[in-house]
Amino acid sequence: MLCSMSTPDYKKSLVRVKEAFETTCFISFAAPYGLDEKVTLPEGMVLNLHEHVNKKGEPWYDALPIDQEAWAPLLISDMHRFDKNFRGSYHFSPNEEEIEKYFEAIADIPTETPTLLRPYHAIQGSLFGTAIGDAIGLPYEGMSPRRIKKLKAFPLRQRFFFGRGMLSDDTEHTCMVADSLIYSQGAADKFAKLLACTMRLWFLGMPAGIGMATLRACLKLWLFIPPKNSGVFSAGNGPAMRSAIIGVYASDDKALRAELVQISTRITHTDPKALKGAMIVAEMAARNAEGDPIKTDNCLVGLSEIIDDDKELEALLSKAIASAKAQQSAEEFCLQENHAKGVSGYIFHTLPVVLQIVLRHNDNYEEAISEAVRCGGDTDTVAAIIGGIVGANVGKKGIPQDWLDNLKDWPRDKTYIRLLGEELAMVKHLKKTGRSQWMDFVRLLLRNAFFMIWVLAHGFRRLLPPY
Repeated sequence: MLCSMSTPDYKKSLVRVKEAFETTCFISFAAPYGLDEKVTLPEGMVLNLHEHVNKKGEPWYDALPIDQEAWAPLLISDMHRFDKNFRGSYHFSPNEEEIEKYFEAIADIPTETPTLLRPYHAIQGSLFGTAIGDAIGLPYEGMSPRRIKKLKAFPLRQRFFFGRGMLSDDTEHTCMVADSLIYSQGAADKFAKLLACTMRLWFLGMPAGIGMATLRACLKLWLFIPPKNSGVFSAGNGPAMRSAIIGVYASDDKALRAELVQISTRITHTDPKALKGAMIVAEMAARNAEGDPIKTDNCLVGLSEIIDDDKELEALLSKAIASAKAQQSAEEFCLQENHAKGVSGYIFHTLPVVLQIVLRHNDNYEEAISEAVRCGGDTDTVAAIIGGIVGANVGKKGIPQDWLDNLKDWPRDKTYIRLLGEELAMVKHLKKTGRSQWMDFVRLLLRNAFFMIWVLAHGFRRLLPPY
């Protein structure tokens, strides 16, 4: 037996599921409330196996998952959803035959993620990676690297509002894309209509600091111009900042990924450069989600279909790869590329910096975001794009906990982002249309009014030393 009888009444043993199997799991809310539900335990799931002894001296067993957050979406069926305040536990009682057949004893919790749980981890990591990168970079948007150093920004922490972080349009667009994927299940026509509708409502909330291309596109959407014709000729960062989550969602379907990125891009931007930048971001995120990240030795080959015959893009990316191979810092690379005042919002300026950082820090979220901020310029967008890509590789657990703890926003708070990720993971897992929280423009309007006041406060602060 896996559990010895050395203690007469209670013992815990660490076990791993060696073969996936279906069982009935009891989902406990608050005692004595709960329900039974059929679940599939994936291969690689780690459990605490509790051994008990009844009054007759006969052993019986109970099992509890180690990582409840990771297991949660597998327990939520299309018939049942938990509300945002759910903090229950999950356990089941295996018999001796199941223990011998399906479990193996282990000494420590393994670091690898079970295959069935990778999409969930990648989705949560990409959503939170985008949000945290956005919030960390936001206070330094538009600043030069020299000014950022003068302000003693490092080590980085949340600083936008008295030690708390808030989100900008980078995260909002990513959430809108995720929401549209949930309702459409990736169906192209439906995705386009839902994203257009969501952007119209978002625009009613009067968001601060949106790009001119996105502004004009939203006005055209309100004139009920179809989303395939609402974009304007621009090569800004807008499409790239919301494409990582598409890459993660459609990581196993290249054709769907390309179609969704094209829809998401053309709704605001029509310049082919914007599309190629968004496609490359989605590709890097997809490769991370699949556990096959792009590296310096296979980067150009992996991106060759997207680059096609664009010699300018190929030259820019080749420089970024060479810089990464030489282990240059991102700041040194920016100086080399004449971005001494910071990375602009032009996608062909942003993309090489993103690639250079991701190639060197794909396993280290904190260092990747720190390098993005050190470059200055469009810090929130660059950090959000990098965060969405690297987050798909390291998961939510790879993001510094204090950065997560001090993210304070409303109505798109941490709970909203977590539930969005869980629902999107379930849509991918069950292959059925899901649902998400309603985000009305009235709440957004109230939040954005406060956000704008604080953006102006930051602007006035920048008039003061140190220069």
